[in-house]
Amino acid sequence: MIEADSRRDRDGSGLGPNLEREQGSYTTGEPGTLFVITAGMHGNEPSGILAARRVLRQLESQSLPMRGRIVVLAGNLSSLTLGVRYVQQDLNRMWSEEAVAEVLSRAPEELRYEDRDQRELIGIIESLLIGERAEKWEHVVFLDLHSTSGAGPPFTIVGDTIQNRRVAFEFGIPAILGLEENVHGTLLGFLGTRGYAAVGIEGGQHDEASTIDNHEAAIWLTLVSMDMLWPREIPELERHRVCLAAAASGTPPVVELRYRHGLEEDEEFEMVPGLTNFLPVQAGRLLARSQRRGEAPAEVTCPEDGILLLPRYQGQGLDGFFIGRTVDPRWLALSAWLRKLKLDSMLTRLPGVSRPDGAPGQLRVNQRIARWLTLQLFHLMGYRRRRSEGRYMIFEKRVERPPES
Repeated sequence: MIEADSRRDRDGSGLGPNLEREQGSYTTGEPGTLFVITAGMHGNEPSGILAARRVLRQLESQSLPMRGRIVVLAGNLSSLTLGVRYVQQDLNRMWSEEAVAEVLSRAPEELRYEDRDQRELIGIIESLLIGERAEKWEHVVFLDLHSTSGAGPPFTIVGDTIQNRRVAFEFGIPAILGLEENVHGTLLGFLGTRGYAAVGIEGGQHDEASTIDNHEAAIWLTLVSMDMLWPREIPELERHRVCLAAAASGTPPVVELRYRHGLEEDEEFEMVPGLTNFLPVQAGRLLARSQRRGEAPAEVTCPEDGILLLPRYQGQGLDGFFIGRTVDPRWLALSAWLRKLKLDSMLTRLPGVSRPDGAPGQLRVNQRIARWLTLQLFHLMGYRRRRSEGRYMIFEKRVERPPES
C-alpha cells in the first residue's frame, strides 16, 4: 500500500508542491502519432501522473527511438494539491459544447478554479492539434487516466468506435461501453465528438500501489498499439502485459452500461460496505442508503440483475453507481463488419427513422412508430442515444478522423 492520500510512487517521490500543467513530453523528431495523456482530472486520483512520469523518465534515460510525440498533462491542479476530487465543480463533467463555449467567453477574473484548469487544458491541446506546436500527425490518441474509490480490477472506458477499440483491446482488460449514454460532459466525450481516439483507464483503487503499475502498463501498451515503439524496443514489455492480465483475471472482456444511479447535490449517500467493481448483483439487492433534504432516509436497491461498476465510496461526485451487463465479443466483430460495409445508410429507410435536418451522423427515431427498433441495432451501427425530444430519440454516431496520408 502507498500512503493514504495516494500521492507517492514506489521510489518515495510525490507529486511535489508546485505542480505544472504540462508534466513533460518526449520526442525524437521522427514523424508518427501524437499521444496525449491526461491525468489527475480528479484531485484524489494522482496515480496516472506518477505513472506517466515513470514512462517519461525511462524514455529519456534510455533514449528510446519513439516515433511521434508523447505529452503528459495534469488536470485539476488545485484539487491535486488538496487531495480532493474537486474544489468547486467536477472538472470531468464540464466538457459539453455549451459549457466549454461559456468558459472560453468569460473574462479571466470571472473564472473559478476548475474553469481555469479547463481553459488551460484546451489551450495546450489546441496548440498541439492546430496551433504553434502542431505537426502532420499520422494519428492522434488521448488516454485519460483515472482511479476508483471502490476496490476492483482495472478497466477501460470506451466510446464505441473502431479506432478506440484498436487502443483499448490492446490492454487485455475489460472494456466498458455506453458511458456517453449515461454520463455527460466528460473530456473523453468532448474529444470523441471531434473524431479523435480517446480512451479512459480506471487503473484500480485510489490508494493502491498497483494502480500506478496498471497505468504505467497501459501507457507502454498504447505506445505499441499506435506503432510509436516496436515491442522489442520496450524494456519489460511482457511484464506490463502480465501486470494488466493478472489484475483483470476472471473479468468479462466487454460490458455495456445499462443504468446509472445519479445523485442530487444535497443528497447524503452511503454505499453498503464491501462492494467492488464487477461484483455480480441481483435485482432488489441493497446497495446503498440515501437521504435527500426534507425526505426520510431510503434504501437504494439494485434495479436489475447485472454487474456493479464504480460504487461511490468518496464524499464528492454525483454518480452513485452503475449497473452493466456482459456483451458477447462476437457482437463487436459483427458490428465492425457492418460498419466497414457502411450499412448504416440503410437505417433511414426504416419506418420512423430520419436524419434531423439532414444532419450527418445523427438519426431521429419516432418511438411511437419504430417501437420494434432496439438499442442493440443502433449500437451495432455505431450510433448511441444522445437525448430525447418529445416522442423522438436522437442517436449520434461518432466521427473518426482518417489517418494522415
